Amino acid sequence: MAWLTGRVRAVRWHGRGDVRVEEVAGAPAPGPGEVRVRVAWCGLCGTDVHEYRSGPFYTSGAPMIIGHEIAGWVDAAGADVRGLAEGALVGLNGLLPCGTCVHCRRGAYHLCLTFGHVGFTAAGGLADLVTVPAAMAVPAPAGMDSAVAALGEPFAVAMHGIRQADCPQRTNCVVVGAGTIGLAVAMLLRADGNAVTVTDVAGTRLRRAAELGFGTDGGDPAPVVFECAGAPDAPATAFARAEPGGLVVLVGLSETPSTVDFSVVVLREIRVIGSMSHLAAEDLAPALDFLAAHEDEAATLVTARIPLEDTVTRGLDVLAGPGGAEHTKILVRVHGGDG
Repeated sequence: MAWLTGRVRAVRWHGRGDVRVEEVAGAPAPGPGEVRVRVAWCGLCGTDVHEYRSGPFYTSGAPMIIGHEIAGWVDAAGADVRGLAEGALVGLNGLLPCGTCVHCRRGAYHLCLTFGHVGFTAAGGLADLVTVPAAMAVPAPAGMDSAVAALGEPFAVAMHGIRQADCPQRTNCVVVGAGTIGLAVAMLLRADGNAVTVTDVAGTRLRRAAELGFGTDGGDPAPVVFECAGAPDAPATAFARAEPGGLVVLVGLSETPSTVDFSVVVLREIRVIGSMSHLAAEDLAPALDFLAAHEDEAATLVTARIPLEDTVTRGLDVLAGPGGAEHTKILVRVHGGDG
């Protein structure tokens, strides 16, 4: 049965330091090529915190319903949509590409020249319902826990970063940053047979990495390093951990500009590559498959589950404050049950 769409709950960004839980008009009925999703869970990430604390960086227009790490059930589908049955659990790829630029035409939607993003330029997932292009919705494996499915977006980001590295199996890798993305990268690398060392400046996060079985000591320089911390000094740390001729993949985004001495990159011929978001078929679909096969391990990354009404007080305020390092992933429960 379709969810009623008169007035619904939503978490909206009104400006720097001003996010409110409000009642708003419901998401519109899906048109051609669209689906409406009844949101189950939506994760809070570092970018949400950046926007709340210091934005706008990516948010255009206020008020804006935030949230982009979304899992939920198909509530309704446009008449021309196939393969997304009502009630199916899906994860959402948040990118909204133009579909016509040179990058979109070659399938690199994540590099679209004018792309938008749910939760920043279009209504996001911290609401009862969200209507999105059907191409964004990736079906979750049968029987998958809806909360774990909400980890699909950060794991897809991690998957894309690893694809950028294209490193062979049994490679020694260093991951800088033991937050959600960093630990997701570490889990995926280990599952592929690589040796992984994780480093972070926060003792709590390092202990969590050690509890997951990752090395956390200094160690030797590595052929492949992933920078996932998103801190201003993290790229310099990553360059220092790369061996001569090694590769550094920059996955993190800093809230403030970085100042980096690139002499080490030149003198040691370190290769540097960026990793931008992810693609639905190439990254989000296999990320959901991985999560379904490793649900218990992945669920340990969820350090708090809070109701929608507490998104600000028990979510954003906590992550933006001194206790933020205590958390890996806070998930917001929008709707429970099985759809």
